Amino acid sequence: MTVELPEKFEAIVVNATQEWLDTRGTTRDELRKFIEGRVIRDQEHAPKVGEDAPDFRIERLDNAGNRTGEMERLSDHFGTPIGLIFGSYT
Repeated sequence: MTVELPEKFEAIVVNATQEWLDTRGTTRDELRKFIEGRVIRDQEHAPKVGEDAPDFRIERLDNAGNRTGEMERLSDHFGTPIGLIFGSYT
């Protein structure tokens, strides 16, 4: 099944050099199939505009980025604007 890729993903497939593909041990067709699979999963499982965000629990970090052991649940803040910062703190 061929999926129409968003422009930014199509650019990755089209602009991948042969050296880049060789380094990763893949072909352009395999790269396209991998990205198509990701796009399909995102379309099926990602929240749609206007839907509620999925509930989750996450550990709160202190101001220095250290673990606190305190867990937060998104649903505990219903009706309150919050900002989530996702990133690597390792």
